[in-house]
Amino acid sequence: MMDVSHEKQQLNQLKNYVFVTVAILFLLVFIGISLLFLYFPMIGILDVAYTAPKIAIFSFLISVAFSSLTIKNLFGKLLLIINIVVMLFMLLYGA
Repeated sequence: MMDVSHEKQQLNQLKNYVFVTVAILFLLVFIGISLLFLYFPMIGILDVAYTAPKIAIFSFLISVAFSSLTIKNLFGKLLLIINIVVMLFMLLYGA
């Protein structure tokens, strides 16, 4: 009986680790594309006619989704805050 609860706890920790890892990967994609927008200010984050803003918004949404799945974890809260701050920065100063 004790082994089952320990295995469930380990699986829960593994699930949280995977969610945080996926959220970090998509956050890095979003930050990379956002840096491209800042270095080459021809298009903004809301110009959805181009491919790069679509990828940026899509990666932002995926990162927010996975970081909200781990909201109980400290890393999930930090990732959610970083996502929102970077998106607000790109909306205000990106174009």
